[in-house]
Amino acid sequence: MYGLKTPGRIFNRFILFPILDRKIANSDLELFVHDKNRGLMRTLNYGERLNWTLDTGKVCDAVPWLDRIEPLLSKDDIVFDVGANMGIVANWFAQRCKHIHAFEPHPGNIATIKSQQELRNIDNITLHNIALGRTHSKMQLHVKQFHGHHSLGDVDNSPTIDKIEVDVNTIDEVAKNLGIKAINFLKIDVEGFESDVLHGAENLLKNKKIEYILFELQDSILQSINRTSSEVFEIIFNAGYQIIDLNGNMQKDNNKTIPNGDYLACLDGSETAKKLAGSEFDLI
Repeated sequence: MYGLKTPGRIFNRFILFPILDRKIANSDLELFVHDKNRGLMRTLNYGERLNWTLDTGKVCDAVPWLDRIEPLLSKDDIVFDVGANMGIVANWFAQRCKHIHAFEPHPGNIATIKSQQELRNIDNITLHNIALGRTHSKMQLHVKQFHGHHSLGDVDNSPTIDKIEVDVNTIDEVAKNLGIKAINFLKIDVEGFESDVLHGAENLLKNKKIEYILFELQDSILQSINRTSSEVFEIIFNAGYQIIDLNGNMQKDNNKTIPNGDYLACLDGSETAKKLAGSEFDLI
């Protein structure tokens, strides 16, 4: 079966997708795919992604966990989206919550987020053109070949094609400056720098002022910058939180082997697990 499919894959990779890429790049149209059931919209800027969307039925990789966490949100929530990327998830939050603070340091991604805001007439997202980390500083953002892989370190996810200097601040300082005393939902997607973001939220965590924290761990990315999943878990456990995966399974504080995947930190793992919804899509 694999042998039969190989010629088609070669044709798509070297002929069909490059043709589609050129057509999309040269078009005056801005192309989107829309998931009307979830209210998701994504820019289609290259042919392979168009094929992936049609093949999987998903607008973006986040769909399986968006489905599961939706019952945890309410219309009065304040959300911090750290590593907003193209703004797909930030816009999804904005349809369900009171106000979203989206943090994204890459200029190209910022432009895409603004385009979506204007197109969808969404006015409850505040866009912060900074990275969040351990201290208030300036750092080098490693610009990767794939827009969702940019990182403050040269992580092993896709080739680095550029470096730009970006401003970095902490969650504690940003929240203080904005007069925000509590965050209902914190989503972190920062390609290996999860521990830095959490260290920068030390005061809010210590005072249990963050209700839910969603984060992803990928061991190969962390190892490429001499970090581990265990240190991320340790920060959260030391702050008095519990951790579950998005199937509702409780994670132990002495877990030596932490599988790759999405995790949810909360104050009561058992009760939170009961609230999680199902999805037609398996977690990646």
